[in-house]
Amino acid sequence: MTAVSVPHIRHRFVEVDGVRVFYRETGPATAPTLLLLHGFPSASHQFRRLMDALGGRYRIIAPDYPGFGHTEAPAGFEYSFDRLADIVEGFVDALGVDRFVLYTFDFGGPVGLRLVTRRPELLAGLIVQNANAYDEGLSDMARAMTANAPGVPGAADNVRQILELPVTRGQYEGGTADVELVAPDGWTLDQHFLDLPGRKEAQVQLGLDYHTNLALYPVWQQWFRDHRPPTLVLWGRNDAFFPESGAHAYLRDLPDAAVHLFDTGHFALEERLPEIAPLIDEFVAHLFPEQPMKIAVIGATGNLGGAVAREAAARGLQVTALDRGTMDVTDAASVKQAVAGHDVVVVAIKGPDRLVPRGALALLEALPLAGVDRLVFLGGGGSLEYAPGQRFVDSPNFPAQYLETARDQTEALEIFRAAATTVRWSYVSPPPVHLVPGAATGTYRAEARDTPITDAEGESRVSVGDYAAAIVDAVQHGTFVGRRFTVAY
Repeated sequence: MTAVSVPHIRHRFVEVDGVRVFYRETGPATAPTLLLLHGFPSASHQFRRLMDALGGRYRIIAPDYPGFGHTEAPAGFEYSFDRLADIVEGFVDALGVDRFVLYTFDFGGPVGLRLVTRRPELLAGLIVQNANAYDEGLSDMARAMTANAPGVPGAADNVRQILELPVTRGQYEGGTADVELVAPDGWTLDQHFLDLPGRKEAQVQLGLDYHTNLALYPVWQQWFRDHRPPTLVLWGRNDAFFPESGAHAYLRDLPDAAVHLFDTGHFALEERLPEIAPLIDEFVAHLFPEQPMKIAVIGATGNLGGAVAREAAARGLQVTALDRGTMDVTDAASVKQAVAGHDVVVVAIKGPDRLVPRGALALLEALPLAGVDRLVFLGGGGSLEYAPGQRFVDSPNFPAQYLETARDQTEALEIFRAAATTVRWSYVSPPPVHLVPGAATGTYRAEARDTPITDAEGESRVSVGDYAAAIVDAVQHGTFVGRRFTVAY
């Protein structure tokens, strides 16, 4: 079975200094973090495809600034680049992000560079995409716009002229080699936000404040020379605002930077994502050499938990074996302490006094506190259905000696399905009868479903080795998130 891994992107808000900041987030909580700062007149939606491309490997966070996208700013908010940087700084602190690779695009340059010059310890690496920091990176058109400032006659009207649909669309399509590769969704959504009440006045304030960025160019250039952050420069060379000379200028202060030019315009990701995403991946991977995935197996001394632990270790994963002698799976504090620092938790438990559902509740409480967002829970086959709405556990012929455990496992599945949680859980069920001893063969099938997988004779069967292999596949590939899946030949 070919594994296709598409990350979930969560859409959230966080309060920062009276601003309700909207942001998108994807990727493992323990992975290296990328902070994506959008440009004008867009918002975090401009990064959706990039987040799909890289979200399986990195934690990616993309906020909307005040005055953009879905972020809600209070009446009287001062729209300046200093204040945007204040809000992004508060946003990073609110999320507890202490180190990140910064992706700057257009407005993201002056916002992000203000942030990292204040807090250089936050920066692990810098990605620059058509975000200018040099005088030679300004076209005549850009110079005319940056000349607009408070007190300049006609300046506000000049800014308002660029807030209309033809200009918004032109920023996406201008300079592209193949306009058919540019989805109309971006500029259409941007204009929707620009046309909301109060948004154009916010953009006018920012337009009249843009000249403050030019005044900081020498400060940022000195900062580059002093700190020498690892830097990747990606540039659409046909940008009408920031010509390619602005990309080469970074080499003056960052001689080790990698500079890549693309035959496209300002919004380079729209047309050149297939070429750009691998460069970003390579850059970030070099900054953070890949470590073996750390997996905590609760119930590792049991038959199934032990099989999963052995399979994971054989694949090079770093396995921590946990059992009731080292932790209490029904106590959230105990779970948090035991699993903190791991990428994934796998659970294979059973016991009296509703141990399984109590453990499920404790895990859902503890894992977010421990910074672990991935859980694979080994449940039984009794909750599978032999007919629509008819579960094996409810059948009058279900073996009495397994009934208590099967009911507990069924309750655990119901708990996961009903939970409003950030935990990316999967619940795996074996065949209801024939989970048999045996080594892995690699020929199993794994599917998200509530009925057993059967062969041509209607039988559902799998070896313990193949069952464990399917579970480790789900761990490594991040599949079946928020789903129950089952395994058989």
